[in-house]
Amino acid sequence: MSFDISDNCGGIPKDAIKDAFLLGRPKVEKDKGIPTIGVYGIGMKRAIFKIGEEAEVESYADDGAFSVSYTSDWLNPESEDWELPIQPLRNRAKKGVVIIVPTLKKEIAKLFGNAAFVNTLRTAISEHFGYLIQKGFSIWVNGEKIRPQTLHLYFTELSKKNGIRPYDFEADENGVHIRVSVGFFRPLVRMEEVDEAAEKPEAEHAGISVICNDRLVLLNDKSARTGWGDGTVPKYHPQFRGIAGFIVFSTDEPEKLPISTTKRDLDVGEDVYLHARQYCMEGLREFTAFTNKWKGMEEDTTELFDQATKKDVRTEVTLAAKHGSKVRGRNNAKKYSANLPVPEARNPTRRISFARKEDLIRKVSNYLFGSVDESPSAVGQECFDRTLSESRKK
Repeated sequence: MSFDISDNCGGIPKDAIKDAFLLGRPKVEKDKGIPTIGVYGIGMKRAIFKIGEEAEVESYADDGAFSVSYTSDWLNPESEDWELPIQPLRNRAKKGVVIIVPTLKKEIAKLFGNAAFVNTLRTAISEHFGYLIQKGFSIWVNGEKIRPQTLHLYFTELSKKNGIRPYDFEADENGVHIRVSVGFFRPLVRMEEVDEAAEKPEAEHAGISVICNDRLVLLNDKSARTGWGDGTVPKYHPQFRGIAGFIVFSTDEPEKLPISTTKRDLDVGEDVYLHARQYCMEGLREFTAFTNKWKGMEEDTTELFDQATKKDVRTEVTLAAKHGSKVRGRNNAKKYSANLPVPEARNPTRRISFARKEDLIRKVSNYLFGSVDESPSAVGQECFDRTLSESRKK
């Protein structure tokens, strides 16, 4: 089994060929003014070393075509030959880069041959490169075009007084543009759904994602890294499964991004990240508070969500930029608070919750409904409703 990947993005310019194939990048200034996250110059080589026993890289650009062969002898850790000859090629009309790994490592070949892995890869690409794809970049895996997965949140038009809108923040900090948005990607979770999640957790899109120069670095985080459980922000709980958001960093100086050398992890101690996290926590407080205020009355929020539509936050929501207020003490920062509706003061709703053996629940279910398959929440609700009806007769 082999692996190959190619693009049609113009190839590597002749004056950048040598640096492209070195282990490490000695001339970082070449990428000045380009919104990339590639600082160290080791990504392509590291990927080749991890998956294959040899590889061929070809580049076709307007000013020349070249190839480099990573042979098994050269990749041998005991080899003392560090020379990596760059060979000229006959150019062609289609410009781009081609990487061919004809001999995969055994464990990698087995993995690539697994259909489940390929599906997981497609999902990962759609998530991690969704914002690049959204800008016009196209990616195919085994002939199948990848569709981008980006953040969509409920948004009520500003012409309506009460509604569901995201919290939105924008700022410029030391050459880095920051965007923070938090909101609801689904209606509030009903109490019976919370019970089901406690028994059988499911993969969801809740949580905060972090994006650096359109590249996803952290996906749907529900930990203190993005503010959950810190200070007055509650820890993540299944009742908050409707809340999602992102922190976006954009800059032409990639060394200022709060990411690790692998480009897949954060440096959460960076000042620029701590600054953005502070406003992410502010957004989380607004939406967790809304969820708590409507706890037990989730059905009463149905109309609010029905009046809203889901919009792509990156491309269709500009609340901070167009409607936000200036942040005190921050010259280049604006934020839009969600100002979410609150329930009218009334006889409050309280949750009743208890656990019983499954066989007993099924027995009561059969008694009440003539079926043993009703959900525990439905059985509990029916028990209460019948008892309440009996109490009103006395």
